[in-house]
Amino acid sequence: MNYYVEDYKRELITRYVLPAFGQLVSAEESKINEIVKRCRLHNAVKYQQLESPGPGWEGHLLFSIQAMVHSYYYSMDKSCRYGTNIWNKCRFIFNDSGLLDGEPRTDYIEILESGEVLSVSYADLLDLMEYYPDINNAIRILAVRQGVQYRKRNALLLQAPMERVKQFIAENQSFIYCTSQEVQALHVNLTRVGYVRQLEKLNSLKLI
Repeated sequence: MNYYVEDYKRELITRYVLPAFGQLVSAEESKINEIVKRCRLHNAVKYQQLESPGPGWEGHLLFSIQAMVHSYYYSMDKSCRYGTNIWNKCRFIFNDSGLLDGEPRTDYIEILESGEVLSVSYADLLDLMEYYPDINNAIRILAVRQGVQYRKRNALLLQAPMERVKQFIAENQSFIYCTSQEVQALHVNLTRVGYVRQLEKLNSLKLI
């Protein structure tokens, strides 16, 4: 066992992961030990794929310490990508239907900057949820919040392109700062050319 890595994981979990749960999860030493034991640490590089589509049970809960992360769906029929979600650093990243219902995962998850990422397999996470009621409750609350975000995103995509881009930029400044226009366009359901055209319109009207 690499004791340095285990101690470092413990530091990251204590400093970042447990606070991200807020008051939902208590911090007993035995619980921290179990999380550390089941958690893996990855040093990811910019635009590295953290997860790809597959069976629900093969998924992982991810937690990026320093970097933003996004997900997208690749349409084989249209040979193009569609953005599905954006996560700021120090947020829990997981597919709730894959974790809780065993449904297939359809998204690619990609880190947008280099940084450290912690991961726990769904199998290990379900064990933790079964053993610790507060973790079970916290994950289910996070799943509900993700559902709210999905609906909010779908509502955004129903807007006209210019309004869609205007709202997206206003709500995702950190994402805009660290990504290319091509990646940004994925999340407003536009091509890069179409996205740039809307930016030009907004700039000419002094709306951004």
